[in-house]
Amino acid sequence: MNSGTSPPRHRRWPAASPWLALFALSALLHFICFDWPLTVVFDEVYFPKYVMAYLRGEYYFDLHPPLGKLILYVAGWLAGLDPSFSFATNQLPFPDSSYLVLRVPPRIAGTLLPLVLAALALQLGLSRFAAFAVGFLAALDNALLVMSRFALLDSFLLLFGFCALLLYLQGRTRGWVWLLAAAASAGAALAVKWTGLAFVGLILLAEGWAFLQTRAARHIARIVAMAATVVVIYVASFAAHFALGHRGGADDAAMSREFQATLAGNPHAADASIQKASFWSKFVELNRAMFDGHRRTVQQHPYSSQWYDWPFMMRPVSFWADEKSGAVARVYLLGNPAVWWSAGYAILFLLINFPPKLFAWAVRQQRAAIDATEVKLVVAYLANLLPFVFIGRIMFLYHYLAALCVALLAVGFLLDRCGPHRNALGIALLALAVAAFLYFAPLSYGLPLTPEQLEARFWVRSWK
Repeated sequence: MNSGTSPPRHRRWPAASPWLALFALSALLHFICFDWPLTVVFDEVYFPKYVMAYLRGEYYFDLHPPLGKLILYVAGWLAGLDPSFSFATNQLPFPDSSYLVLRVPPRIAGTLLPLVLAALALQLGLSRFAAFAVGFLAALDNALLVMSRFALLDSFLLLFGFCALLLYLQGRTRGWVWLLAAAASAGAALAVKWTGLAFVGLILLAEGWAFLQTRAARHIARIVAMAATVVVIYVASFAAHFALGHRGGADDAAMSREFQATLAGNPHAADASIQKASFWSKFVELNRAMFDGHRRTVQQHPYSSQWYDWPFMMRPVSFWADEKSGAVARVYLLGNPAVWWSAGYAILFLLINFPPKLFAWAVRQQRAAIDATEVKLVVAYLANLLPFVFIGRIMFLYHYLAALCVALLAVGFLLDRCGPHRNALGIALLALAVAAFLYFAPLSYGLPLTPEQLEARFWVRSWK
């Protein structure tokens, strides 16, 4: 007998169907053309190679924290991959299709991201229509798709980071378990790439602001507990890294003699006069070496770009190329123009209109002048963009993807403020996104085009 507190099953289905459809669409787009290209693509010359080192038990050095590679390692270990393949050069053919398993975890992360963004939109107070539009646009973005089709790390960073924000917003009313889960997810983002620090900073900043508003001691306790959780997750990823890479490898020389003495098979390991480094010494040394490595990174690249180029997608990145029988196939990190340009204009609108509202709120004490969701979007966007302003190393369009996801939330926010025109404008935008996705899909999946068809897709001269 129905208690009256929950709707019957046949009434719950319509409420769930848009999200199930969004999941099905996202999964379809991420897993079609699964076995193409069957070669090394772009930075697969790095991350899968490190997985092979894990499978051999060898130490390696990378500029990024280890969690993303550890996730790929689990997939490779479960599949029983032969670790002899080198992943040495771009477009190197795979020995067989078994190595495609390394592309499964990023595709799963990419599939889930639109759902997380839609849920985050709902948590921010957006309507169901606007939240669905946010998720739909994310699923149809060609750049987000390309980054998650290959054995790369950014899809993990994005999923963990936005999960952290979602869990934190829920945890403010649901309690400690949710807050610690948010911190763990933010710590996981940081343990994939250091740019995940933006998500750590956002949840700690939000809790710090709550303390300033209430002066309640519980907020200090939450900050300490969440910060400790982040540290535990980050350090634990290095503990796993050292445990799996316990033997000497090709990158030993990047570390000190004391560090090398801890690696089985390294010449320094047999030298009794060298004191072996402790775990904490290795942890500090490796993080310092990663920091120094970022500073020494090459300063020029034909597809590099600057932070001010990103919001309107001025310089994409070529991932892969093939030419056969007069047909050309390319994989480009090129976003969906309908998605990027609408998101760019939406966040630009908020950024331009935010300072006067902030002034009215802070100086004139007009508390209704500024919307709390608007503040969250502006702060989250700047947290994911401004750090790149001060980075001197080369950067690429994919460094903008976290900020892009926030800008998509801004699109949904503004749609909800279009009054009776919301649905019509939203449907028109989604239709444009579908058309643009289909037009640029050959550059996302590496499908063959004639030279003329390829040239027609370079709408902006700097895209070539």
